[in-house]
Amino acid sequence: EADLGVASGNGKGQIFVKGEVIKTVPESKIVETLIDEAMKIAEQMEKDGIASGEPQVSVS
Repeated sequence: EADLGVASGNGKGQIFVKGEVIKTVPESKIVETLIDEAMKIAEQMEKDGIASGEPQVSVS
């Protein structure tokens, strides 16, 4: 289960956070939306005192 992910097709992308679809966006907004959601996750982790490690990216 990924903290953040996207599945895309037919000109749109579904954004996932913790395995749940949180929104569907047009293809042109996928990267912008992923960055926004990543920043929200990072801010929450900082508030919760969770140390972040090296970023890990996987493609499947």
